[in-house]
Amino acid sequence: MRIHPVTTKQDLTSFLTLPYTLYKNDPVWVPPLRDEQRGQFDPKRNPLLDHCEWQLFLLEEHGKFIGRIAAFIDLLAIDFWKERVGLFGYYECIPDPAASRLLLDSARDWLLTRNCTCMRGPWSFVSQEWGLVVDGFEPPRRSCPPTIRLTMKSI
Repeated sequence: MRIHPVTTKQDLTSFLTLPYTLYKNDPVWVPPLRDEQRGQFDPKRNPLLDHCEWQLFLLEEHGKFIGRIAAFIDLLAIDFWKERVGLFGYYECIPDPAASRLLLDSARDWLLTRNCTCMRGPWSFVSQEWGLVVDGFEPPRRSCPPTIRLTMKSI
């Protein structure tokens, strides 16, 4: 496995399309709008990027991308928190602890080179996308819910 920093438009396209590949057979995944996703990484369309430093990473294995992560520093957040907090987000990965570790270590190392003292996340470049699913990946059951039998008593 190899970490690949995103440096070109083609890399960015690979970064943005990775979830569509990873989750294409997941019956409960709701894909985000592609143009909206691309807009999050466009400084002309996302004003948050005016006060952020950021780097995107892809994880490659055998010529195929299997994970991604973003590392970023929100300079306004640092002013507010009074602490050199680095952030990570846009984390997607195959279910492999070694792959996950490579991605998280890449974000951490990038933040360390920018004198960050801790890393928080997952966050995104838009305020409504925080957190991650840790448990409960099972699709909903297709069976009928249990039947509750009510007994009616006359008054």
